[in-house]
Amino acid sequence: MDRHLFFELLRSFAQLDAIQLERAQEHLRHHLQRNLLHHALAEQSATPLVCPCCHGEHVIHWGLSRGQQRYRCKTCLKTFNQLDATALAELHHKEKWVAYADCLSRGLSLRAAAKECGIDLKTSFRWRHRFMRYALTTRAPHLSGIVEADEVFTPESFKGRRHMERPARRHGGKGHGHVPLVPALIALDRYGRESDAVLLDKSARVIEPELHPLLTPGSILCTDGNQSYIKIAEEGVGIIHKRLIAKEHHRVEDDVFHIQTLNNYVSRWRGWMQKFHGVGTAYLENYLAWFRVVVQEPNTARSWLRGGVTRLINT
Repeated sequence: MDRHLFFELLRSFAQLDAIQLERAQEHLRHHLQRNLLHHALAEQSATPLVCPCCHGEHVIHWGLSRGQQRYRCKTCLKTFNQLDATALAELHHKEKWVAYADCLSRGLSLRAAAKECGIDLKTSFRWRHRFMRYALTTRAPHLSGIVEADEVFTPESFKGRRHMERPARRHGGKGHGHVPLVPALIALDRYGRESDAVLLDKSARVIEPELHPLLTPGSILCTDGNQSYIKIAEEGVGIIHKRLIAKEHHRVEDDVFHIQTLNNYVSRWRGWMQKFHGVGTAYLENYLAWFRVVVQEPNTARSWLRGGVTRLINT
């Protein structure tokens, strides 16, 4: 369409009534969503095609199935399509993926996302945690410079599970009481990189395998008074450890060594989590990853969709 016809089209919107404008808006939204999905799949197709089973690169076309091109690996003879080994593999209703990705970027609840996309609650739950497979890949592999690390604790929850491993508790109690608390390690550096992991407990035996591989030589590790970090820092090559114990009024050292950046991050994460009214412990890692995407990545429908159709490593 040339420039003149385009502006004529825009001027014609002033002549539409409310119902016609609503229909036009829905029509435009449909085309925009289809265009976003088309571009995301095109970007994925531009990457070198490898077999998701054996990672072989000798791949040939192998017909069509449900409108999708299939391929065959000449090494292992397995067939696959463009979306195999992605977070959204084998999911239906592709025309609704963009709308759901937009719901994730806005942090909508399961029910709100289901209503907006025209899907049922079970499908909304499945799609959310499929997209989270992409979010989990955004965890920083290494941290450097000044690194802050600490544990956060959330009440154990069996939300989202069919069966509980303990008797139900009575309502009306104060505080957490005897409710077990689940620790999660959060570590970040001053470059905006973050990594986290749900732990069994806060002992050095459990924290060390999660934190030690993240620290690069020469890093300065800032923690609270948990003695588990002392051993971890001693075993690291060239790791300097700064213990900042609040009870001893030792929160900042030399104006730069502190864990206030981490405390701020955790505070924002807890505030963001309130909208979900508690999450199951089995899915806690997904919500840590979701928040990481919200604060670090381009948190848009386009970025969520691009991540959803990107081939995952070791899938």
